[in-house]
Amino acid sequence: MARQLNQLGDEKFARSLTKNIDLAEKLAGVCDRRKGKKDKGCQPAVAVLKLFIKRLELANRKCDNSADCDEEREWAAFRKEHGKDAEFGGFWREWDRDDWHKHKKAVKRFVTDEALTIIREDAGWLIKSLEAAGAD
Repeated sequence: MARQLNQLGDEKFARSLTKNIDLAEKLAGVCDRRKGKKDKGCQPAVAVLKLFIKRLELANRKCDNSADCDEEREWAAFRKEHGKDAEFGGFWREWDRDDWHKHKKAVKRFVTDEALTIIREDAGWLIKSLEAAGAD
């Protein structure tokens, strides 16, 4: 909806964000398999959603015009932290095949303050529900 209201970058950026949500949804399927482990069951899905929020916050700072909000640094840190975790295997396979990597340098990225607030609240609600499901 934010894309249609011209509150969220171009179509390619919007698709890459949607891809994050789709992949988080798939990772939520590992929650039951991880129950009883030391870490929270839905941590992979929660981690991807938190990265999604971080991408929006960076874009809200007008990242296309500033070296201070480099999305690539966030991706590198995320990959360093979660790249070896088997539960993230499906995420990395799909993400690496995504067309985003071909187009990311030419993509218009921005998020209005209003869209950021709404999307962050919705994603926050989803994160809380996944954390609660993992704690059960």
